[in-house]
Amino acid sequence: MASKIDRPGAFELSDVNLISYTSPDGSGAPSRLNIRGLIMDMNIYESLDGSFLSGDITLSDATNVVQEFPLTGYERIEFYFRSPETDKGFNFSVDTGHPMFVYSLENRQEVNPRFQVYTLKFCSLETIRNHQHRISQAYSTSIDEMIMKICVDGLKTKKNVFIEETKGLHKYVMPRVTPVEAIEMIKKDARSKNYNNSGFLFFENAFGFNFKSYESLFCRADGSPRAVKANYTPKVKNIMSSGDKGKEIYDLQSVEDFKVKTQYNTLNNLQNGVYASRLVSHDAFNKTFTETDFDYHEDYAKHNHLESDSNGGVRDDNGILPLFNFSKGKSFSDFPEGTLMLSTDTQNIHTDIDKIPFNEIIQQRVSSHLAINSLVLEITVSGSTTINVGDIVHFSLPKYAKATAKDIKDQDVYLTGRYLISAARHHISSINKKHTMVLELIKDSYNKAYPDENMDIFTNNEDDKGKIYIQGQIDDLT
Repeated sequence: MASKIDRPGAFELSDVNLISYTSPDGSGAPSRLNIRGLIMDMNIYESLDGSFLSGDITLSDATNVVQEFPLTGYERIEFYFRSPETDKGFNFSVDTGHPMFVYSLENRQEVNPRFQVYTLKFCSLETIRNHQHRISQAYSTSIDEMIMKICVDGLKTKKNVFIEETKGLHKYVMPRVTPVEAIEMIKKDARSKNYNNSGFLFFENAFGFNFKSYESLFCRADGSPRAVKANYTPKVKNIMSSGDKGKEIYDLQSVEDFKVKTQYNTLNNLQNGVYASRLVSHDAFNKTFTETDFDYHEDYAKHNHLESDSNGGVRDDNGILPLFNFSKGKSFSDFPEGTLMLSTDTQNIHTDIDKIPFNEIIQQRVSSHLAINSLVLEITVSGSTTINVGDIVHFSLPKYAKATAKDIKDQDVYLTGRYLISAARHHISSINKKHTMVLELIKDSYNKAYPDENMDIFTNNEDDKGKIYIQGQIDDLT
């Protein structure tokens, strides 16, 4: 039974056992060493961009565990870590979970002749298996079925795998690649069965492996927004007494520190096709070329986003690109030639599978991925193992201006809203007895839309008297 929360950042940590690959007494049971009392701090990392969980643990060692156990780089580590009042957490135990693999010992330093500190790094066992196996076979089925087979047969995982269903039957031949390389090959072409999108994510969190699209993280299959897991905001600390109603939630959702890592990068978006692009497809069988143009404004309303209307429906006005007249009646989304993409779109090779519509996949996938990662926040909050990468949270950003009667919330109207957790670092300090989380938050839409503008305020609004000068003629005259 989970214990009661007595302070922000409270946590429960079981014995932390190192498990050797040897059985010294010949019984078949591996050697175990409990290092719970040696721990200074520990980190567990989750990321949408990383396929596996990882972590590190810093030890203060006065018993020379490195030599006496010994530590060789082939040990496993087992423990159970969670927040009070919940059964959700990181279960790395042998009996009911999945131990991690200790793969590195770093930063070993002497404190005094009888005392040393060092850091052990660990990862999911599937990380090791990924570098031990190659896939050299053909798959002819749906992409979600391929992912399931690669997880079970390639990564040899015994963990839960949460898979979003995909459209169509396809054929891929894996040319002796690692399981993750195989997943990377096919996830780019995946199209959701429930949403009009393309491109998927493959990541691991505390619950297992996930193969999902951004849209399925934003909303349910019926299009209704997923509930937020927490409402984070910078708050005045220590203003409530122990036992006050709501104090636990107030403290847990108070932001200790935050920063806007990047709010926008228009040049990067232009260069990579977020706003507009042109795809040139070559059909080698029919010996033809076709061109497909992508327009951010036309595509935006076809998908669910983090910010919806008051009824939970799709909005078409709150994306990262406002509609305005940039040049002679054209918006930023009217210049597809700025980003060229190429693809080979050969038909009639296989008659029993569905043709992959690259002209519907590539540009939309690139645009949506870069758009949601163009606004990135980082916040530090009290830890909770109920919060994981892939969850939705709400963050309120201060306005940084004098409060007015019209804005009683005193919040940034654009950046305050729903965010997707793209990365999480769970930091456990044995010294401070506190669990802290550093969360990276991303967003693809605004709670309040940027203003549109029909008037052309760019064209002819600069000095047009510039001339061309020949350096040789300048030299002759001077």
